[in-house]
Amino acid sequence: MHAGWQKSAVLFAGLGTSVAVLLAVVAHAQDPGAVRQFTVGGHKYAFAPSAIEVQRNDLVKITFKAEDIPHSSTIDEYRIAKRAGAGQTVTFEFRADQPGTFRFYCNLTQDDGCKNMSGQLHVR
Repeated sequence: MHAGWQKSAVLFAGLGTSVAVLLAVVAHAQDPGAVRQFTVGGHKYAFAPSAIEVQRNDLVKITFKAEDIPHSSTIDEYRIAKRAGAGQTVTFEFRADQPGTFRFYCNLTQDDGCKNMSGQLHVR
């Protein structure tokens, strides 16, 4: 094979790999993720469940119910602070676009027990 042809073949092979990698990155960036729904209760200064696990880019829909007294569901990194009165339910959603483990907690100060009320959101 002529040396010029060999260089062209190597160049095209390299370009093919680069294009495949670029297409995979673009497809991942545009991945809308799954819709994940959770019901979370706040009762006796605890969340149930106290841990939620989702994948990055999932659309997370949470129905939060304050079962005994008013509580909130707050996730600072996602700028979420939703309050529900005693016996009330609030539903909210967000795109889990930040990977990591994030604390969710009750930010109400009317009762000392609320400051110990927390859980974890795991975004893989």
